[in-house]
Amino acid sequence: MDRSMALARTRRAIPPWAQRVGAKLLPPPPPPLRQGVHPDPADPATPPLDPQSWPKVQQEAFASAEMEQFRACLRLPGIPEVRAAVLDDLSSYSGLPPEECVERSRNWESWSVEEWLAADRSGPDRLTSFYRTTESWAFDLLWYAYLQTEGYGYPTSVMALRAIAAKGNGRTHLDFGSGAGVTSQLFARAGYETTLADISTSLLDFARHRIIRRGEAAQFIDLNDEKLDTGRYDVITALDTLAHVPDLADVMAGLHAALRPGGRLVTNFDVRPPSPENAWHLYDDDLDLRATVHRAGFMPSARFGKYVVYRRVDPTEAAQRLRVLSDQLVLTSRPRRVIRRQSRRLAAALRQQAG
Repeated sequence: MDRSMALARTRRAIPPWAQRVGAKLLPPPPPPLRQGVHPDPADPATPPLDPQSWPKVQQEAFASAEMEQFRACLRLPGIPEVRAAVLDDLSSYSGLPPEECVERSRNWESWSVEEWLAADRSGPDRLTSFYRTTESWAFDLLWYAYLQTEGYGYPTSVMALRAIAAKGNGRTHLDFGSGAGVTSQLFARAGYETTLADISTSLLDFARHRIIRRGEAAQFIDLNDEKLDTGRYDVITALDTLAHVPDLADVMAGLHAALRPGGRLVTNFDVRPPSPENAWHLYDDDLDLRATVHRAGFMPSARFGKYVVYRRVDPTEAAQRLRVLSDQLVLTSRPRRVIRRQSRRLAAALRQQAG
């Protein structure tokens, strides 16, 4: 039986009342097999936004002082327009004309697939080679930062800072998987001593290029050669990062050691179904990832969208040991996995019927 016939049979088996309830109670659908072309807010053909349809927390972040600081992180001396400054960063670093930078930024995904397929990626070392040398991700990440300032991207860095500010943590920050450096810039403007850490030397070089151009201060850690300092940081952000990490348990142990007692970790699990466009997303389910984070000694304390603020705790504490035991009985249990699979099938059937 092919997939379309299976979905049709599933739809027929779902009573109307269950369809109505399921449409309200099911979690948001998983990410698509591909993200597609980035929009260009300067293109008249780009559909307009409806901010009133956003969740309240997203509306507040977009209108916040932190968002204006985020825009300031992207501007350059003498180039006050965010889009022009972003293109100047990309053009000056790559040697490509701004018009070509627009096209490469918008079509970064197909370019990234080409980079992935250019070599065998079957082993950890070959995966690391991709991360270290990718050029497309600089265009993707910086353009997406620009999209956040225009409302076409989820304001992740701004919301992370706002969530941490509400916790009143100290003033040392590590951005793990720092990408183009914009999150570190934002935390620095909020008064944090910030450090950028990444396994991608190409992204570290690009972030250094951007930060030097703005006369800003930051520290850099190349994770290929350097280790994180023990007990140094009050806050660690790892935004859209953990799904790219093959040895998650070891990495979480390192992040736990790098945080001071009571410190905060802000992260998410950008899991995606297998496809050529998602090859560097190493997981298609977040259940085991969440359990791994808990075992390392992190307790959830707040949430915004799909992002979680974790508090560093002693993994031997009774409450944390109870949470790990609960994970085995509930989060990663066989019944939970069966329910997850069934809910995804139901969601797919409902979406196909709605479409």
